[in-house]
Amino acid sequence: MESRDSVRPRPRARSLSGLAFSIAVHVVLVMAACWIVWRQAGPGQRAQEFVAHAASGGRSGASVGAVVHPVSHPKIRMPRARLATKSASATLALPPMAAPKLGATMGAAMGRGGAFGRGIGRGTGGGLGVGLGKSAGFVGRPVMGAFIRAKRVAVYLDCSGSMRSYLPRVEAEIRKEFPDADVFRFDGARVVGLGDMIVFGRRFQGVAPRLREGPTQTALETLTPNGRSVQAKVRTACEKGSLGAWMDRLLAESYDALVVFSDFQDGVRLYETRKGEPKMVYSDSSYHKTGGVQKGYTRWQREWLEAFAKAPHGAGPRLYLFTVQQEPQVFLQACVAASGGTSTSVSWLKKGAHKASP
Repeated sequence: MESRDSVRPRPRARSLSGLAFSIAVHVVLVMAACWIVWRQAGPGQRAQEFVAHAASGGRSGASVGAVVHPVSHPKIRMPRARLATKSASATLALPPMAAPKLGATMGAAMGRGGAFGRGIGRGTGGGLGVGLGKSAGFVGRPVMGAFIRAKRVAVYLDCSGSMRSYLPRVEAEIRKEFPDADVFRFDGARVVGLGDMIVFGRRFQGVAPRLREGPTQTALETLTPNGRSVQAKVRTACEKGSLGAWMDRLLAESYDALVVFSDFQDGVRLYETRKGEPKMVYSDSSYHKTGGVQKGYTRWQREWLEAFAKAPHGAGPRLYLFTVQQEPQVFLQACVAASGGTSTSVSWLKKGAHKASP
């Protein structure tokens, strides 16, 4: 057994000097880390930072005295969008869309806003200008409840006995808006066809059916030089063929609008040549109706419809009908529709008819 003197005390695990050294090392490391962080966010870096604010009107500017550190946006993976179809097994996958940056999105939106405003201004102005220009410079003017779009106007006034009292006022109303209109006066408003031809029209040949004839009452001094030339060419034909001959021949003239004023009781009458003589096969006249409903169009009717259909493109005249009594016949209404014109009732003229001179 050993003696008490031979037993030695154990050495301390850590001295005070070692602990102090360890603390000093950690303090130095912490200070070094703080210095590195301070250098990375130093004044030189902060001087380049700015904030863009969207102001009303689409403007942007830098805020004074406010510093906002830029925030880095991580890339966001958008989920694939799928379009559902009626088939349960069929889906259409769209490619993933990258999330746009905030600044670029705002800039694009403001850019589109400015462009949209300017586009509306220029587009509207240009559209109106071109639209009116393509109408061959036509200026729409109101006449007795209708809106006539034309520059060169030819007017047919039915000067039969039942219509004469209205004519002075009608002509005055037309000349108020179209002082250079050519006004023609012929008896009645008959539209007569013989087979494929309009009676006394441009290509008429053969024996005409017996029709009432009346001398023209057109005042040559009121016509334009072109109107007097047209009157010389159509006078005889229209005195015999009435409205039908007038419309067929004036479709070949340079007028933008054909205006007809009548009571439209004479109607459309169709004849066929049988045994060398014209025989009526259809009539929607108020005086004698024959044949019921017309089946199909004859050649001259198709030609009229084709000619009036060119009016919206500036290659033919528009047709305007004014009636003081009954509605114009179905075929004449079809011509109006094809041309883009109008059919208007002016029965209110009867109230002041007795005041007009014959």
